Amino acid sequence: LAKVQINIMEQGEVLNRLMLNDVKESISKAMVDLRDIAKSLNSERITQNSLVEITNHELQRVNRLGILKSFLIVEGKEENLKEQKKLIVFRILQESLQNILKHAKATKIEVFFTFSTDHLKLEIVDDGVGFDKEKASENQGLGLRNIISRAALIGGQGSINSIINQGTTVTIFLPYV
Repeated sequence: LAKVQINIMEQGEVLNRLMLNDVKESISKAMVDLRDIAKSLNSERITQNSLVEITNHELQRVNRLGILKSFLIVEGKEENLKEQKKLIVFRILQESLQNILKHAKATKIEVFFTFSTDHLKLEIVDDGVGFDKEKASENQGLGLRNIISRAALIGGQGSINSIINQGTTVTIFLPYV
């Protein structure tokens, strides 16, 4: 966007201060977004914070996009997961959020963490367009397969339920041990 704005300014004979301010804002926003993305990919940051904290940060980043609203609901006391499990759960969350932003046309995302005595239940619910599960299973995207296989990789179970025009729910059950 900033590059297009600069090209337009180059064509003008007079420097447009208002457009110059727009370019500065576009560049500043891009830098903030890039920094947020880099932080969310940094596995060290993920291991140093709780799953709830890094999820909250990720949802704040999604909210700043202004496309939809996201909410975090936590039940129970957060249990510490092994670092590898926590990293994979967070990557599942990121993949789910990316799918929602890319395909769902949702207005709302709710992320539920239910910490029980022996397992974690994670649900990521959107109110988007949903999809036909039978067609998706024939032509399942890599992202959906990754969610299920990543959960299995760490000893958990994953499921994806979707209803056309009612949204999608990704559910992960993960024992602590």
